[in-house]
Amino acid sequence: METATRLTEQDLNQLKSQVEEAKRKAEYDRLKRDLHDITYKAANTPTEFDGAMQRPDTNKVLRTKRTKHHFFDLLFERVRGMFSLRPIVGNIIALLIAVVALFYIYNEVNMAGFEQYQSYFVIGIQIFAAIQIIKSATRGLLLPFLALIVGGSIAHSLGADQTLLHFNKAFYEHLMITGIIGLGVAVLSID
Repeated sequence: METATRLTEQDLNQLKSQVEEAKRKAEYDRLKRDLHDITYKAANTPTEFDGAMQRPDTNKVLRTKRTKHHFFDLLFERVRGMFSLRPIVGNIIALLIAVVALFYIYNEVNMAGFEQYQSYFVIGIQIFAAIQIIKSATRGLLLPFLALIVGGSIAHSLGADQTLLHFNKAFYEHLMITGIIGLGVAVLSID
């Protein structure tokens, strides 16, 4: 005996709506998964302002569409990011403000009785600038390297009684030491 099932128009419409609902659910699940992946990447990938000192080491973040990563490409990208200006723009602005403050302390402030306190103001501004160089080491290597190279080269070329821009050899030696401390902080910051 043959049993033939006859589908009515209503049954066909109901099956079509079930298929459409299954397609919508599959599309919704795919979009939800994609959104989760994008959110995960965004939360775990540092931006250009965060610097390249810390990079999460997870498979999802490191996976890209490229098939092969060469070691030197990865190394170059990481070093380029560590010497980027963008993460340390705030530190550079703070150092420029410190330079302007030092200029005014040395050249423009002519108040009576200020001379006896001038050295304290200068030392305070120098300490704040050194702190900015050390703080920048957590986001980039540029300022500590510059402090080390500039401080070391000028300190090496100045004599004991010579000055450059109102600063003696000891200042530039301290700048070099600040660069060394900054590099030490950078070594601890790199992941």
